[in-house]
Amino acid sequence: MYANTGYFNDQSVEEMRSDTDFFVHCCGHYRLVSRERFCTERRNGTANYQLLYIADGSARFRIGESMQRVVKGTFVLYRPYEPQYYEYRLSDHGDVYWIHFSCREDNGLWKQLGLDRESVFQAGAHGDYVRLFERIIQELQMKKEYFAQSNQLCLQELLLLMGRSRRRHDQSDFYPYYPQVEAAIRQFHRHPEENFTIKAYAKKHNLNYYRFIDSFTKITGLAPRQYIIHIRMNKAKTLLENEAFSVGDVAQLVGYENPLYFSRLFHKAVGMPPSEYRRQVRAEKPNPDQAWEQES
Repeated sequence: MYANTGYFNDQSVEEMRSDTDFFVHCCGHYRLVSRERFCTERRNGTANYQLLYIADGSARFRIGESMQRVVKGTFVLYRPYEPQYYEYRLSDHGDVYWIHFSCREDNGLWKQLGLDRESVFQAGAHGDYVRLFERIIQELQMKKEYFAQSNQLCLQELLLLMGRSRRRHDQSDFYPYYPQVEAAIRQFHRHPEENFTIKAYAKKHNLNYYRFIDSFTKITGLAPRQYIIHIRMNKAKTLLENEAFSVGDVAQLVGYENPLYFSRLFHKAVGMPPSEYRRQVRAEKPNPDQAWEQES
């Protein structure tokens, strides 16, 4: 069996417990290499929480009164003193990460993510899960300064990422378009000044035009074109703070050849013309010479 593990101390897994929220006791990575079967049974559970993630293949867990085969991209949570039984089989090609930690169930984040209600979470395969598990293992092995605090943050990031992924799966009507929408958001932020139509973008990326617009709007709260305008206006506000750029220069830099059209859009989005916005920003900025005189 391949095993890579890290422990906070030498205390037994069953007894590990802390009053600190998101305190990581131990973490590991298991994968069968030649052994046909490996099982874990803790009839009285542990004093802490255990979270397991199936990074690849599958594993078998007793959940309630029945055995379930849990597949890639799934988390399984055991609560304190809850009986545990799970097994890995070589034929299932299971690649499993696990972590034992302490946390109060009245923690706000815990409730917000729904961890106080469920035991099996479909969160999808994601490289960031593996990255965070590996980092926690390394921190426990190296035990550098502030490693416990670092692991608390890593665990919270892991749980937040899991919660975000679960939310996407719950919104199954447009979940398949999440990757495409995320790619579009990145593209729009990197190059908001590019001149293209949403129909041309959808065609270039082999997307159903209407499905893409519907999914984008549900995910972001704005239609794609409005989203781009929002990005452009925010960029324009930053550029207007630099008096080296005229209003016409700013218009071109954010993707508009016609300064009058840009001004109308800016006025609608911000509530004032670009020239007025620039005057207000200038009036609100402290005078460096006056500030220097006051300090002197």
